[in-house]
Amino acid sequence: MKETDQLAALFPAPSIAHAERMNMPYLGYLLLRETLTQTLLGESESPILYWMGKNMGRKIPIQSANGIILPFIRLGLGQLDLLEESPQYISYSLTHTIYPHLSTERLSRSLSLECGVIAGAIEQWLGKETVVQMEVEEQGSKSLVIRACF
Repeated sequence: MKETDQLAALFPAPSIAHAERMNMPYLGYLLLRETLTQTLLGESESPILYWMGKNMGRKIPIQSANGIILPFIRLGLGQLDLLEESPQYISYSLTHTIYPHLSTERLSRSLSLECGVIAGAIEQWLGKETVVQMEVEEQGSKSLVIRACF
């Protein structure tokens, strides 16, 4: 039985294969994430990005806490690592090469999208309302500790 691509609900299948073979400059992505979303969404940026991410995350099928890691890499959202899993929460560390170059305030607002994706995927998997909290750690290069509570 052929497995369905985890990202198939987000993009047409031919687009996924083509996009993953491309080598694109990161500056355009940064422009979208850091300038356009901030300008378009203003003070509502963080809650809107979280809501959008949660909606997208519900479309990414996972069967374990590790199941969201590969989609994060494929979408260019960063390196997600599982830190801890308990009956009440799942903790991850999220890193990206761009994080050290962004202010902590900017990360706290714009990375609501990633938090929403995690919340949506876990919610769909477990069938429980899931809320994600994040904390920016500035030891060495910046990383996020993300805790999904259910």
